[in-house]
Amino acid sequence: MNKHIFLFFFIIISVNVNAGFIKISSNGKVLNSDAKSWLCVLDGSSNLMWEVKTTEDSFRSNLNTYTWFDGISGVEDGEYSHNCFSGESCNSKKYIEDLNRKYLCGINKWRLPTLDELKGLLVYKDEEPLIDVRLFPNTIASTYWSSSTSSEDENIALDVPFFYGGTVGSDKSFDSHIRAVYNVD
Repeated sequence: MNKHIFLFFFIIISVNVNAGFIKISSNGKVLNSDAKSWLCVLDGSSNLMWEVKTTEDSFRSNLNTYTWFDGISGVEDGEYSHNCFSGESCNSKKYIEDLNRKYLCGINKWRLPTLDELKGLLVYKDEEPLIDVRLFPNTIASTYWSSSTSSEDENIALDVPFFYGGTVGSDKSFDSHIRAVYNVD
C-alpha cells in the first residue's frame, strides 16, 4: 500500500478513535456513510479493514468457499477445493494471494483474520446472518475461516458460524467462506 493511502487512513483513524465503521471505495478512499457501493469497511475502533463480498460471478463472490491451506498445513487441492469461481485450487492461501494481486481497496497485505477478530464482527440478533448487513451485505449465514488452528489437532481450523455465533472447529479439508482482513496500524 502506498504511503499516501496509509497516511490518509492514519489521519482518519486518529481523528475518529471511536468512529465505528467507515465505508471504503475500491481504491481506498473514505466514502460517505450513505454510499450505495463500497468494497471494504474500516473498523475505526480496531483499525481493521474488512473486505465486503460481492454477488457478481468473480473470485470475491459471496457464494465461493475454500479449503483451509497456509502453504504448510491444510488442503491445497482436495475434494472440496473446487467451489469457487475458478473451480480449481479453491483454498485460503490462493484466495488471499489473488486478493493481494488485485489491490482491493488499495491494499496488498490481506490475510485471514484471527479467531477473535472474526468473532468481533458477530452481531447477535433475531435474524441471520449474525453481522451488520448494512455494512456487510451479501454475507452468507454460514461458517467463515479464521487463521487459527486447533491446539488439539493440527488438521482442524477454527471457523465462526454467522448463523449462531461462537466457534467451530472444522477439518481443513472441508470448505468454508472467507472474509479477509487487513490491519491498518
